Formats: sequence, C-alpha cells, structure tokens
Amino acid sequence: MVIAKINSGLCNQMYFYATAYALAMEWGQELVLDIDMDGNSEWTYLLDEFQIPPCRKISYPLRYNAGKEYFSLAPCLKERVAVIDESYFEQAGEYLTIPKEKFVSEFPGKDIYLKGTFLKRQMFTKYLPELRQIFTLKTPSLFVQEFEKRTQGRTAVGVHVRKQGFAVLGDDNGIDFFMAAIVYMRQRYENARFFIFSDDLCYVKEHLGTADDIVYVDAMNGYWGDIEEFVCLVKCHHYILTRRSTYGRMAEILNPSGKKTAVLYGKNTWNDSEERFKFLLPEDVQRLAGMFEKHPIAHHMDRKVLAGKAGNERKQELAVIGLDSGAISREERKSLVFEKAKLYAEDGKYGQAVHLCRLLENQYGFEREGFHEYFGDILCKYGKSREAIVEYIRASERKEIQKSIFHEDRFVPYQQLLKNNERKHYIVVQFGAYSSQYVAQMEMLGLILGAMGHQVSFILKKGSSEFPEKMLNKTMMEWNRRINNKWMGLMLEQGFSVGRFYYGHKCYAYDDILEDKLGKLKQIAKGHAGEPIIVGRDPEVFSGNIPFRKVFVDFSPPFDEAYLKDEVGKKNICDMYNSADIVLTGDREYSRYGQQVIYIDETLLDGAWDGEKEIPCYEPTLYTEDYLDIALKIALATL
Repeated sequence: MVIAKINSGLCNQMYFYATAYALAMEWGQELVLDIDMDGNSEWTYLLDEFQIPPCRKISYPLRYNAGKEYFSLAPCLKERVAVIDESYFEQAGEYLTIPKEKFVSEFPGKDIYLKGTFLKRQMFTKYLPELRQIFTLKTPSLFVQEFEKRTQGRTAVGVHVRKQGFAVLGDDNGIDFFMAAIVYMRQRYENARFFIFSDDLCYVKEHLGTADDIVYVDAMNGYWGDIEEFVCLVKCHHYILTRRSTYGRMAEILNPSGKKTAVLYGKNTWNDSEERFKFLLPEDVQRLAGMFEKHPIAHHMDRKVLAGKAGNERKQELAVIGLDSGAISREERKSLVFEKAKLYAEDGKYGQAVHLCRLLENQYGFEREGFHEYFGDILCKYGKSREAIVEYIRASERKEIQKSIFHEDRFVPYQQLLKNNERKHYIVVQFGAYSSQYVAQMEMLGLILGAMGHQVSFILKKGSSEFPEKMLNKTMMEWNRRINNKWMGLMLEQGFSVGRFYYGHKCYAYDDILEDKLGKLKQIAKGHAGEPIIVGRDPEVFSGNIPFRKVFVDFSPPFDEAYLKDEVGKKNICDMYNSADIVLTGDREYSRYGQQVIYIDETLLDGAWDGEKEIPCYEPTLYTEDYLDIALKIALATL
C-alpha cells in the first residue's frame, strides 16, 4: 500500500498525488490518501474536483497527535508504515522512483507513507499522459468555457504572479520581471494577449496597470475559483511564471503542447531546454522593463449589467465580469463574491455558499447590514449549528435575534450570549512557538471568540533555531522556522493572518511582554475596550500577580500541546491551576471549590487520533465542532 500525505495548496496537492500515483503504478500497489490539512485554515483538500480514480481517503488529524518530531503520526499508523520523503528517491533512467526491493528489505512488512515536498516532475513524468486526463474537471465550469471563447484566435499567454508567502520571504521575482517578460513575449508573438492570474490581483493591477492586451482573470469563487483559474491557466499557449510557484509550474507541465514557451527569472538551473523555457537574467529584466509602458487602471464597473438578471443569466454575467476584471475595485469585488454566495445558496449548494461567506468575513472583514444573520442562516442549512450561533452572536450587536436553534436543549444556554452585548477583550497566549503552517488550539479559540465580536490579542513566541541532529527532514524544519518567524514579524505589524485570511487581531511578541510583564499586559488591556481576560497555558504570562480574569486551558490530551506537559513542569502547571478563575479540561475528575470548570465534550471529537477513519471527502471548514463548543463555553463562562 502507498499512503500519500496530501496537504498544502492546490498544486502542491497535485504534485504529491502525481508522485504517489506514479509510485503506486510502478509497484502495483493500492493508493490511499491521507487528506487531513493539519489544522491550517488556508488549506483544504481539493483533488476530488478532478477526475481522480476511486481510492480510499483517511484522516489522521495532526492536532490530535502533535509532538516534537517533524512527522507526527497516530500510534496505530506509526506501527505499520515507514515515513519516506523525497531523499529516498533514486534515478532510474530519466525518472526518479523508489526501488521496491530496497524498501521491502529495509522496512519488511511495512507500507510506505509519503510525506515531503516531492516537487520534481521526474517523479511522475512517465505517467503524464494519464495525469493530464486525471487533472481535468469532473464538473464542467461555465467560467472555463467562457475563458476558452476569449482565447480563440489569440496567442494566450498565461501570467501567474504569486505574492502571498513568497513576498514575505523576499522571493516573489518582483513586478519588474513581469513587465520585462510581457515586453519580451510581445516581441516574440505579435498576436499575444496576456491573461493575468494572481493571489493578489489588487497589487498587480496597481503596479502593472492596464493595456489593450492585458486581461485580469478573477473567478471570485474561493477554492473552486482557484481550481477554475488553474484550468484556464493550463489552457493558455505560453507562460510567464513566478519561478518557485507550484501553481504556475504544474499548469505548464500539464499543458501538452510541444511548442510552448515559459519565461522565468534568473539562470537555467533546471537543465531544461531553452526552447521550452526562456530565462531572463537581471540585466535582461532591467533593459526590457524600461520599455514597458504603464497605464493606471480606472475602476469603473457598471453595476447595470447585473440589473434584472437572475439564476443562470446572472451566473453567466458574473463569469464574463471575472474574465475581464481590471475595472473591479476591491470594494466592488466583495459585493460580487457575496452575489455568488447567494446564488449558491439559492441552488442549495450551501457548502460553497458557506465557504464564500467565510472568505468575506475573514479575508475582508465584511460588515454589510444583515450579513452575519444571513451567514448564520446558511450555516444552519448546511448543518453547522455551533458556527451559526457564533454568527448570530455577532449579529446581536446590532439587533435582537430570534432563532429556533436556541430552543434546542443543548443550545438554550447560549441565548444569554445574545442578550448580553458587552464585549470582552481576550488576551490569548499558548506555550509553544507560533507556526504559520498550523493553527494551534489557542489561536483557533481566539479566532472564534473574535468571530463573536469580541476583541482579541495574541501573544506569540518565535520558533527555536535548534533541532535534533537526527531529525527527519531537518532542512524542511529550518525552512519552516524561517518562514514562521517572518510571518510573525508581519503579523506584529499588521495583525493576525493565516495565508489569505486577514483577521486583523493585534499581535504582540512574547519576549517583549516578559521585559515588563505586568506593565505591558496592562498597556495592552488599556488599548482595547472590554474587560481583559487571559486565555492560555503559558506559566510566565499566566501567573497569580496578573490582575485579570484567567482561563487556563490545561494540557489534557488529545489537543495540540498535551505533549509539552513535561517541558512545562508540574510546579508551573500546578501554579496555573491555582491562579485560574476558570479551568478548561478534558479531565472529568478535576474539580476545585469556588472555581469554574469547563469540560471538553469528547463526543464532539472525531476519534481519529485513536485510529483510521475513512471518509468520502474533506469538507472545507475552519472551525470544527469541538473548538466551537469550547469557545462558546468560554464566552458563556466569562459573561
């Protein structure tokens, strides 16, 4: 059996799947996908939107198994698999693969569990014809069909500008490269039209401007839009790409044309044909970029084009608007995304409607009158009762909310949260270091409390630079540490964010707080409205001399920092129990006179940390039922 860990963004998932598919075919083995997203709110499993052959899907949520090792596995899984990364692959002619005989002799009786980066196309080139068919859409897309019409009779050059993440690392190629590459391709193909794809179109529009041959493509459709745009990019004839982005590289790989050209920045370090790739050196970029004429974009979308249109006609018009989105402002885009959410809801596709509403709330801070109540209603229809309650609490800031959901016995207590509009200020601090790759329990609880309308501040720790010598994939751990700390630096300036989600909550550096703990915490509290309440499990911040109410989220398993119990130490844990006003625990035996206790409802946990759970697909969701239940209980206990 070949088990593949599928996580990260769309095209990383495609690389991982393609590598595992090729290996399973070579070995004649069953392919199984582990599709849990490791607690990252930006990622969701997306491959079922393509024509993936039927295969088993399992989930081993990392947040129930986190430990000090890079690869944290459920005990039952660790006993029967060998974890393998890309370093185990060997050259076999023009391909890279894992010799089955070598693996069997080294790990007798074990299945292979692939987890790593796997970003070399030589690992799956042998099976590209099959993979090109596999990575076609299962469901036809109106947006893609309209795009194909736009490229007829034109030389379509797909321009992919990756900003998020890469910009933080200082590795986004720079806008001058894209100006230079457009000039180069104009000289090479006189009938060229440049279709711009980006995860930050607002930035690109501002810096690249407009021209008759430049078209900005924006499906405005969340994760499904990412897929639609990717398929459109594959259908282009030539490419201008962000060098390290898997999104553009996979699109170019799946394009079967033998006559395509892809322009990239820097030297040819991949030993690929110059007929297929054109590498622009810094001096080329400087020369060609100087020939680019930039014309500012005037945002002037005509809303009348949607007037009187409904159903399929409205969907058609929204697709047309997205295929030439240069005139759409950021504010107008919010409205159009909401239009799409409502159309999905009208069709009974509540999952996608929920996803788009969540994007509006978390990426844009969307606050249109009635939005939160509408979002709550859609969540109810989608079966997400607790998350709906969170939205209703937010809506109750502006008006009284009456909903039948609060008549259910399990939800009756939360009516108090609707009636009491006094908002708190939660100061959230975890024990472990911040990781941009993983939303920790404390961070998740803070985000949910913020979604209710409370003010939230996060105190974050930088990651360590020291790792054990024999740690598997130590290089990846070091890379993660660097990107985590750079993201943390960005959040200290701009507020809490995860990938495309910009929550905006204030963040503070742990080391700075410890310089004058009491003074700094009082200063943080003074800068926010509402009673300050500390929620966390760090003994330095969570101490008896802090004159705020304190909620101690203890180290009960199965949650993410339970393994740190020994590192924290018995005395520190005891002190936190003693100084807490409220204790949140999974220990049903714990009680203390005069102290509020919140018990974790283990019936809401999916049980995956105990064993294998087969699931048909992965529903994109940020707030799981267990975390929602805990956050609601904290809000109720701190009224």
